[in-house]
Amino acid sequence: MDAQVDLSSLTPVERLLLRFGMTEWERPDGDREAVVDLLGYRDRNALRSDVPRLVGLLDALRPVSRRECRRLLLATELAFASETLGWSRDWTSDTGFTDRDTITVLRGIQEKLAGIVHGADDRPTESTPSARPAWEPIPMDADDTYWDPFYQRFAFRPGMRSWPAIEEPRPSVTVDLGPIFAGSHAQFAAGADAINSLALVALTRVLDPDTSIVVLDWQHQTYRFWPHLFACQSDQQWPTTVFPNGDYYIFLTEDMSTGTFGHPWEQTLCIFGEQLVSALVPTLTSWLPVKRSNL
Repeated sequence: MDAQVDLSSLTPVERLLLRFGMTEWERPDGDREAVVDLLGYRDRNALRSDVPRLVGLLDALRPVSRRECRRLLLATELAFASETLGWSRDWTSDTGFTDRDTITVLRGIQEKLAGIVHGADDRPTESTPSARPAWEPIPMDADDTYWDPFYQRFAFRPGMRSWPAIEEPRPSVTVDLGPIFAGSHAQFAAGADAINSLALVALTRVLDPDTSIVVLDWQHQTYRFWPHLFACQSDQQWPTTVFPNGDYYIFLTEDMSTGTFGHPWEQTLCIFGEQLVSALVPTLTSWLPVKRSNL
């Protein structure tokens, strides 16, 4: 009998991605008979009819067999990445996940399930903490939960000439990033990296290890972000940075009392919340000027 696998270590977003990947195979269009053999079904109808059952196991957090685990992962990989066997060009419109977000989430799933798929491990819950993704995309249909309160609380006024773009709370300090933007290519790259690194140090100082924050990127993907987990990863890739290189980038605690607001056109970074101001502002203002202070 195929061993039962507990998938409870998967995050809600990871399960949602597998759900979307599996339900793509209910589509009647296209010649995808090769996938029937790859997934271990006798014919296309057997595959399509099994989709609701596997999705139901995911939704109910029920254990799955190793074969079912392999089917869920491979079906998602093929639906997302292959246009020959799947629907890669339709993926974002069908699921709401961009390519970048899909890869971020899929890599986390693969790290957790690779041993199971290959028969080496039936216990994804024993994967090391470093296998957990530090960035979790928040579905687009849910990000208004964060944007609407942000607009109201900070009177957000987006616009290339709207300076400042928010009502800066008390206590806060707004740092002038102009010297970084005005520097050479190397100076700009080093300065932007320094802002991100110093902000990460400060966030790990003021937040508990298991605490996540919300990251808003104007007109782009919203994330949930675990600074402590990210700080321990050897290959750090920022989907959205603290340094506002291109758009409004906002890092917020759940209660919106603490965080940063990056303004790309004013070329400023507003740091707010008493603890974060104390942890981050002294290191930044040792080499950057203060634009505004609201202490």
